[in-house]
Amino acid sequence: MTLRAELNINGGSRRVIIFGNDEETPDHLALRLAAAALFFDGEPVEPGPSDHVLADIGFVPDLMVPDGVGGIKVWIECGNVAVNKLTKVARRIKDGRLVILKEDVPSGLRLREVIKKEINKGERVEVWAWNRADFTRWKAALKESNYLYGEASGQSLNLVVNETAFSVDLVSC
Repeated sequence: MTLRAELNINGGSRRVIIFGNDEETPDHLALRLAAAALFFDGEPVEPGPSDHVLADIGFVPDLMVPDGVGGIKVWIECGNVAVNKLTKVARRIKDGRLVILKEDVPSGLRLREVIKKEINKGERVEVWAWNRADFTRWKAALKESNYLYGEASGQSLNLVVNETAFSVDLVSC
């Protein structure tokens, strides 16, 4: 499945295509589009495994905000992510942020507990979670081709997706 979207956010405009592979769930794709909207001002990209910025990391994020000088400003993961990957990425990303989007608060809180136990300096890892009802509405509003209009700031989305209005604040877990 592939999601195409015209993003008109914070006065800017950009088209994005979220390519999904056979293993990705609709939830994962919906989280990736939400991340593209949340980090719109940073111009997030979907890097590939051969991207030079990732050469010393050994992993590929769902989305990434480059820092403009060859590094990573924000590493973004969506949904389920292996603790091994988080541990290594947290250790290798010295100055950038590591943000994980989850589809509901209980799964975000469970991940936070795992991070506390398993990852050194895990407080650097940000876990943002949707309210389950809002995420269900978000997924239902998405089509193969989408139009998003409005504002995004921090963990807040105030926009219209196709014909559905959203005013949501993701929860820090």
